[in-house]
Amino acid sequence: MKERLFLVESTQDGLRAALVEDRWLQAIEIDRAARPTRVGSVTIATVVRAVHGIGTFLKLNDGAELLLDRGGPAPKAGDEIVVQITRAARGNKAGGASRSVSLPGRGVIHLPNDSGAKLSKRLDTASAKRATLEALVAGKPGGWIFRRTATLIGVADLTAEIATLAAEGQGAGGQGSGIAAPNAFRRLAIDYGAKAPDRILAAGLAAQRAAERWCRAFAPSLEERIESVPAGLFDLHDLDDAIAALVEPRVAFPGGGSLVIEPTEALTAIDVNAGPEANALSANLAAAAEIARQLRLRHIGGIIVIDFISMGRERDQDQVMAALKAAVADDPSQTYIIPMSPLGLVEMTRERRGPGLEISA
Repeated sequence: MKERLFLVESTQDGLRAALVEDRWLQAIEIDRAARPTRVGSVTIATVVRAVHGIGTFLKLNDGAELLLDRGGPAPKAGDEIVVQITRAARGNKAGGASRSVSLPGRGVIHLPNDSGAKLSKRLDTASAKRATLEALVAGKPGGWIFRRTATLIGVADLTAEIATLAAEGQGAGGQGSGIAAPNAFRRLAIDYGAKAPDRILAAGLAAQRAAERWCRAFAPSLEERIESVPAGLFDLHDLDDAIAALVEPRVAFPGGGSLVIEPTEALTAIDVNAGPEANALSANLAAAAEIARQLRLRHIGGIIVIDFISMGRERDQDQVMAALKAAVADDPSQTYIIPMSPLGLVEMTRERRGPGLEISA
């Protein structure tokens, strides 16, 4: 059985958290001490101007500008509004913010400014189980969405998570608004912790405290799995080279083939190249699994266009599409895949979640 590990390491440069399965890096989150992220935080912003066809721009206390997500009545210049920062600036594109505050956990999402309980469309559960889940949030303030992972989490942990999120949600309204951005370990645990890790290895005092605080608040059953280990945790598990490789456009995959990943401001293009001995079908199948992994590791979101190796038979194309859909089925970010075009191109979208990945300090 594959061992599932959470690794969290703190240094003077910041905090890093990773998911490793069978010594293979599956997900990574990084906080830079010199450039702390604000994505996910809740704060007050001032409306500065509206640009026709683009939207409403906001300004934070430090002067940073954000573009307000569309929806709801347009605020007026000079208004102070409570927003959640949803994305960081990228290139010439401003960062984003929303008036719809969303506080995610492993099994539930809390909407402080909403009401009622809902179940994710991807959560398949019997009516009795549905009633059990809904009872957990009965009488709790705000709105609640049970994620498709909710049934993987024990009732005690789910109850603790709901209580913690409800308490946090109390700080999401009014002039005293303020919720800090989730740190690297919390982001990793939210997206990949529903399937519990076998061990949580923490190197550094800040790393251990981050793991302990999260477990006590969200998953008390996992606290006993935290192990304090010496510095150099990521190096010991050969992760430093794997993380550094995430800035390289070319990625090798089993069978001798490779991907070339080219991000632009509009979309991300991925080209699939076969190895010297691989046929088109086997290369495309191997590429599908690696594409899903690279999307997670590189935090790629938005529009993605994949140029698979051309295949003449429709049944081969269907097999590759099925493999790609299966590879992204457990992705915590929602994906939508359009059928392969006659040219062998596949268009898909992937939800942007959390801050982008910064490799270099």
